[in-house]
Amino acid sequence: MSNQFLPIVESIATGTPQHTVYQADAARFVSELYGVGQHQERIEKIYKNTRIENRHLALDLLTDEVVDFCRQPSNIKQRMDLYAEHAVPLATKVASKALAIATARNRQERPNDTTKIEDEIGLIVFVTSTGFLAPGVDTKVIEHLGLRRNIARIPVNFMGCAAAITGLRVACDYLRAYPHSKALMVCLELSSVNSSFGDNLNDIIIHSIFGDGCAAVVLGARDIANLAAANRLVIRDNFSYLVEDTADGIVLDVQANGITCQLSPQLPGYIEAGVDPIITNFLSEHQLAKADIDLWVVHPGGTRIIEKVQRSLGLTDEQVDDSWEILREYGNVLSCAVLFTLERMLIRLDSSSHFDRTEPLTGVAFSFSPGVGIEGILFEKY
Repeated sequence: MSNQFLPIVESIATGTPQHTVYQADAARFVSELYGVGQHQERIEKIYKNTRIENRHLALDLLTDEVVDFCRQPSNIKQRMDLYAEHAVPLATKVASKALAIATARNRQERPNDTTKIEDEIGLIVFVTSTGFLAPGVDTKVIEHLGLRRNIARIPVNFMGCAAAITGLRVACDYLRAYPHSKALMVCLELSSVNSSFGDNLNDIIIHSIFGDGCAAVVLGARDIANLAAANRLVIRDNFSYLVEDTADGIVLDVQANGITCQLSPQLPGYIEAGVDPIITNFLSEHQLAKADIDLWVVHPGGTRIIEKVQRSLGLTDEQVDDSWEILREYGNVLSCAVLFTLERMLIRLDSSSHFDRTEPLTGVAFSFSPGVGIEGILFEKY
């Protein structure tokens, strides 16, 4: 029976913490900190070149009190306590929003159906690379939203920016096996709780681009004969590829004062060389070429990431515009970033009459993990 069904996205919701940090203010503040003064001119240039206008953070990093905390040694326990303090309410809020959107859409389609969507969720996937605790945030989401106690739970940890795609793959596999159930995925990233302000230039660069955020997705399954009537995003397939000889590209580590990320100067080159052949080969398995793809959801991981992907795939500026907009407004929100971009694209499409909706639009979404891995999905938008 499951072969007659395909996974669909019923809703996407996003949210951010309360503090908004403007990039110009952050550049000025960080460049004047004691201990990084020798990098002042370079720091200001780095921040300017990010093309980020503002980020949203759980911790207000532009205060002396928070900077003092971030400079304390061996405080990872306190950092994870802060992660839990901020993660649970944000994850609950965004997941609740996703459930409400899915409920409203289902009510429009089936007005006489009184089934509570909370009772239909059979799987919750929780995604993060910026915190660790057990029991996890997913257990609090289950409690606060009144989800079933016999729900399946799967965490996806330390897969970096590609973790949302990994989570979608897990949810899709579940829905192919249980097509009459639904799945909830919650991605929650709080980079600010791991910030450090020492004289390590890599850390300064890292914390000039990363922002905090949350994204939640409700997924279901639909009979292949009724995909068009669903007016949803249908996930056709997924791909995962570990690029050879790129292990230094993205390295996550747990240290005494938090979770760290080391990005190799070679990473943009790895991406430019790897993306095109991997995606081209994947598309060929579906008798598709790059010219057949209407929608590209490129991970907004930074200026050089977007630029190298665009060059590798030969994309136009318009095709990566949504990625630039998300980077500009939020910075790199790790696993959430590709979902922020997908949400923006879907909102734009649903409000536009530019496309002929008699035929679905074909799209590819992808992002990058430590490895370096490339994780992606092939989808159709009806």
